[in-house]
Amino acid sequence: MIRSLLAAALALGVGLTLLSGTPTAAQPAGAPPKGTQDAELVEKVKNSIDKGVRYLKKTQKRDGDWEGIVLGEIAGLKGGVTALATLALLNAGLKPDDPAVAKALDYLRAVKPDKTYVVALQTMVFAEARQPKDLPKIAENVEWFKKNVIRRSGQLDGWSYPANAIADNSNTQYALLGLYAAKTAGVKVDDQLWSDILDYYNRTQHQDPANNKAGFWTYHNAGDRNPSFTMTVGGACGLIIAGMGLDKSEQGLNDATGVAANCGVYTENSALARGMLWVGANFNFLDGKSYFYNYYGIERLGRLSGQRFIGRIDWYREGCERLIRMQDGDGSFVYRDGEKRGGLDAGQPVITTSFAVLFLSKGRTPVLVTKFAWGRFRPGAANDRTVLQELDENGVQTARPDWNRKHNDCRNIVEFAARELFDNVPLSWQVYDPRLQGLADDNTRIDSEVGLLLQSPVVYLNGHGAMPFVGRGTELLSAEERILKRYVEEGGFLIGEACCGDKEFAASFEKLLARLFPGNTLRKMPPEHAIWRTFPGVSPADFPDLMYLDRGCRTVAVFSPSPLAGYWEERRFMPADGRDPKNRGQKAFCLARNIIAYATGLELPKPKLTKTILVNGAETGIARSKFRALQLKYVSDEGAQPPPAADALRNLMGYLAQNAKLDVAKTTEVLAPGDTRLAKYKFMYLHGRRPVVFDGDSADNVKANLQTGGLLLADAACNEIKLWKEFDKSFRDAMEKMWGQKLVTIPPNDRFFEIAREAGIDLRTVKCRREKPDGSGPEAELRSYPVLLEGIKIDGRWVVVYSRYDIGCAIEGHKAADCLGHDKESALKIASAVVLYSLKR
Repeated sequence: MIRSLLAAALALGVGLTLLSGTPTAAQPAGAPPKGTQDAELVEKVKNSIDKGVRYLKKTQKRDGDWEGIVLGEIAGLKGGVTALATLALLNAGLKPDDPAVAKALDYLRAVKPDKTYVVALQTMVFAEARQPKDLPKIAENVEWFKKNVIRRSGQLDGWSYPANAIADNSNTQYALLGLYAAKTAGVKVDDQLWSDILDYYNRTQHQDPANNKAGFWTYHNAGDRNPSFTMTVGGACGLIIAGMGLDKSEQGLNDATGVAANCGVYTENSALARGMLWVGANFNFLDGKSYFYNYYGIERLGRLSGQRFIGRIDWYREGCERLIRMQDGDGSFVYRDGEKRGGLDAGQPVITTSFAVLFLSKGRTPVLVTKFAWGRFRPGAANDRTVLQELDENGVQTARPDWNRKHNDCRNIVEFAARELFDNVPLSWQVYDPRLQGLADDNTRIDSEVGLLLQSPVVYLNGHGAMPFVGRGTELLSAEERILKRYVEEGGFLIGEACCGDKEFAASFEKLLARLFPGNTLRKMPPEHAIWRTFPGVSPADFPDLMYLDRGCRTVAVFSPSPLAGYWEERRFMPADGRDPKNRGQKAFCLARNIIAYATGLELPKPKLTKTILVNGAETGIARSKFRALQLKYVSDEGAQPPPAADALRNLMGYLAQNAKLDVAKTTEVLAPGDTRLAKYKFMYLHGRRPVVFDGDSADNVKANLQTGGLLLADAACNEIKLWKEFDKSFRDAMEKMWGQKLVTIPPNDRFFEIAREAGIDLRTVKCRREKPDGSGPEAELRSYPVLLEGIKIDGRWVVVYSRYDIGCAIEGHKAADCLGHDKESALKIASAVVLYSLKR
């Protein structure tokens, strides 16, 4: 009877024995995602979370709990279901003062748990809610874990229900989750306990007899030799979390130079690599006796490891598609469509819904930084889902690949940036591994991958040795090079760092940029660069060899040939006060913060799965029937000026083709104002950085084109406030001289806005960063404003449309916080409205 009650209690997500499920059919490597389109999936995930939240709120009891008689009173797990549901609501974005959450927290504060699952979940809830009054309870729970750990022959053997029972890996992983939640809340957990847990997971892993490079964990350690997928997922997570909890680097860093004596050495390296190999080869959503529990474990492993793919499976996308199919009309998640063969949590919709909401919401966390994987590898067979095997320079399998000698650098700089720049909004990092895709020369699939990669505003490359995908001389760009090139062209930003100052990697990264953007030179970053000025705490004197690459109107890459990642690897260098760093390591964190602030323009990245649709390729010829655009090359007081945003028109044409179904030429011409070919183009674009000068012939040529049906769109490029004002004044003067009248504001009731509305473009408010009230600039953040456009109107139509705030750099992807201008979405809407007006005038 007791045994059956405990089994019922395990509907919290635990199975007493775990069955090996039949693996789902693998999606072919690199195949387009099945199911809904990405744009639709992002919205469906959001709606699914909202419906799940409504269901949990609707089923909450008057006292603030979700308890049942079997799980709560009879099985002695009172508080467990309530804690699980509350954790789901908090992770879905509800605040502690939300009425439902506040009632649940009050209920949980009165619970005195004595079972591992409940103690762990209660601790996780209090840590997530971040209420100071709960700290004593979190500390009390840490003592409970220490008191109730099971030890055999002096070694940690895990946790169970009562302290004198046989330990199991499910209770143990929840104890670990509770302990780490306590640590994140600021409660001390002894280093010795973390060391014992790390030793436990290394010691209890079993070698896979079918593959001696892989390893698994079982449910029990006492004679159990049955591989368990859910417990192996938990074991791999356990190694990662225990390492994070111990927070003791083995790299042997020289604090003065940033060079590590033991770069890439981790106690958990081998066991973790074996565990990930086993999980990748046996990946299965339909495993264990509680599949929703399995989903939550997979999300945890994917997030903590930073892996977008586990094995060959894009775990978050496929998991979302499956869960959405299992959501009922009332918002609960139920077993259906062959997703379950009966399970312990069947008939427990609060539990299944809570686990589903946790998977969807935590996995959806926006990706701030993506680490780019590279190197030699041995792939699994084409018909299985085995994770690739990393090789060293001699072709021997290694647990410390050259691209990932630092495991915690991304995690730590994202945490610091989230705190310093984004008010602790949850943000994540991920690994992007193009080697898993088999992209070869498939440009359509490469564009699709870039569209996914763009959900992350920063891509980070570092390591030891030369990157083998970087070609030589006039060789065609490799698939990896094309991904990075297109990523930057669409607004992405690259950070490169030579791990431990490795000269081979430094030379390889410089060669990579030279191949991607010939003619654009990697140079030493000058003292006046905006990155130094974004936030205090770091200066050019701190990192004098920092390099940058400009393309068009923006910096697109930053490279440090000197070591930084060694500092980012260790949390002890993360400064408590980012404005007053005390040493080189703390300044390295401040530098990462400033680079990320510049790269993002302090805009939060979009949720995971958000995909940018790219326009494929460039045309070799232009049909006469296509809409053709021209960018003016103008002359300033310093002579002829190349367009600051060379890709702006190309991106705009692609946007119009996708969204307005306009037949456009994807190539654009750049001509001087005096060029006789100007008359062939009835849409002209001028994007200025320095004061513009139209001499007599140029002015007459432009004016003649406009008088015969042309239209000129002009805007002031991202610039220092002084130069921005100079361009603005020079353009106004030039237009007044050309037309004998001043620029005037286009009123909101004008036909221009009517045409935009007819096309579905709402310009009533746009996002823009403007001057501060005192005329200096720019403002600290983008704000919503009514669009401000000015123009020259001749014979009832606008022949000139002008924005004093940047459009072109935004369309090109520039996000810097030092820019007076719009965000990309607003800029595309404004420019599209002008194009459509030019066609319907």
